[in-house]
Amino acid sequence: MRPSHELLSRIAERLKALADPTRLKILHSLEEGERTVSEILEEVGGSQANVSKHLGLMRRVGILESRRDGVNVYYRVIDPAAFAVCRSVCDALEARADSERRLLRRAVASARRIQP
Repeated sequence: MRPSHELLSRIAERLKALADPTRLKILHSLEEGERTVSEILEEVGGSQANVSKHLGLMRRVGILESRRDGVNVYYRVIDPAAFAVCRSVCDALEARADSERRLLRRAVASARRIQP
């Protein structure tokens, strides 16, 4: 059974939400649990307006959830699949890098054997 257009659109929306270095930094700053916007900003850097924009987008697509406590707004990850996607991509990048290192080592060894 093929996924519906609606499902594929929602998947693409989630992937787009993860396709930004600042949003990935935010995600990983929340890996240990809930944090205030100030704590996230301290770790991620940038302007509060920019970080708030990214937090809002990630909340709208269902990756994060927020709650207000007095003057503080706390964010937490509600979609652990976001971490699984990051781990999967990291694993693929590491495997590719390992493969390229092995090819390079073989090429260097071969070149050394050919030199007079």
